[in-house]
Amino acid sequence: MCYSFAVPSNGLLSELPINFQNDGLSWDQLRLDQEWEKSSSKEEIKHVLGLRGQPRSSQFRVVEPGQRAYPRYFAPGIVCDEGKNWLRPLRYSIRPSNSAWDLSTKYSLYNARLDRLLEAKTWRPLIGHRHGILPFTSFFEWVERKGKKTQIQFIPEGRSLMWAPILWDYWTSPGKEVGHFSCTLITDDPAPEVEAAGHDRSPIFLDADYMEAWLDAESGSAEGWQEFLKGHRETVAYRHSLAA
Repeated sequence: MCYSFAVPSNGLLSELPINFQNDGLSWDQLRLDQEWEKSSSKEEIKHVLGLRGQPRSSQFRVVEPGQRAYPRYFAPGIVCDEGKNWLRPLRYSIRPSNSAWDLSTKYSLYNARLDRLLEAKTWRPLIGHRHGILPFTSFFEWVERKGKKTQIQFIPEGRSLMWAPILWDYWTSPGKEVGHFSCTLITDDPAPEVEAAGHDRSPIFLDADYMEAWLDAESGSAEGWQEFLKGHRETVAYRHSLAA
């Protein structure tokens, strides 16, 4: 899986090899959600968001450029919606549109295994319908070193920016108080350097020439997209170090 990732600067986002527009309305909605949260009691937040327990921290945390995004944090991503590519704030952990409860991070809804896209009831409705791209500069994984869990940072060699395919959805509270976009990052068998470092999964680095094809979700079948992601990767090596 991909435990967390580093958000690129706005300047690096402009280097993405696709055209997109900033979705100002989505960023405005997120700010409204934050304002609603600040003015609401913990009990109301729990009820409206469908949390299992009272919130211990903000449910609408936004990552600044250059900082790390963890599960349930909001970070910029590219989604295709109604034929246009939009830069939107996406929560890094999917919240299905029909979900009554917001499940905890222990269910790993921030990562989707490529080999289970057609099996898992959470992913199957999205593959072939709601595709996106998550840009980042590095990613982090937990590995075991000398009997202890250690965080490792993986950085692509010779690349300042990388991107991975995602699935996304939009959830609105039953009373329409809040609504937000969320995503899950698709992972596959690890790159050789990631496996050598001790981890069994890594993000897919999608070939730049096929980004537009992936974003055009309705142009293929779910089965076809699974095969598409197996065969259209960037060839890149990774260096790694202990996370700061």
